[in-house]
Amino acid sequence: ELKADYVEFDIHITKDGEIVIIHDSDTLSTTGVKGLIMDMTLNQIKNLNAGEGEKIPTLRELISIARKKIGLQIEIKSKNLLDNLIHILKNDNLLSTSIISCFMLDELLKLKLLEPSLKVGLLLPAELVSLKIIKRKIVKVAENNFYSIHPHYNIVTREIVDFAHINGLKVIAWTVNEGAMMKKLIEMGVDGIITDDIILANEVFGRKI
Repeated sequence: ELKADYVEFDIHITKDGEIVIIHDSDTLSTTGVKGLIMDMTLNQIKNLNAGEGEKIPTLRELISIARKKIGLQIEIKSKNLLDNLIHILKNDNLLSTSIISCFMLDELLKLKLLEPSLKVGLLLPAELVSLKIIKRKIVKVAENNFYSIHPHYNIVTREIVDFAHINGLKVIAWTVNEGAMMKKLIEMGVDGIITDDIILANEVFGRKI
């Protein structure tokens, strides 16, 4: 409704192989009940209350709502889910409208081998302050036909953006919730911004809802 281009969310895999949407690897902060997602079945997870009767959703449930309405930007938070993820996206014809991101480079390299057509982006943390390391990572992912890098906004510079673009990569900064920083990043040439405040982003970009 707010005309975002993508919805961004994190995924984990349950003990019985279902992909669920949740930020943490355990259920404590979301439901008040301690338990590792990887050690629980989907049925066990669905019996938990995520607040006012809400349940932790599965990727399939989100797709049933979002299909043909908005792109998916999916952050992989755990291992051993690549085959399941590809199967779901293929089955729903969402390979071309999804971007898969992760801090774990090895997982993304595996993903590109399994499904070369997927748009894949490497997340870069705020603590990554060495320009040499950042450039090395950019070259590495470019050599493996990645789509983008996703740096924390604190480490974005014009030099990094230009270097990424020269290497054929998009730059998508996260997580930006202040208008002044959004404008600064746009001036640097970033290709996308991840934000919690879509209304503010629309104002900054001059987009009408």
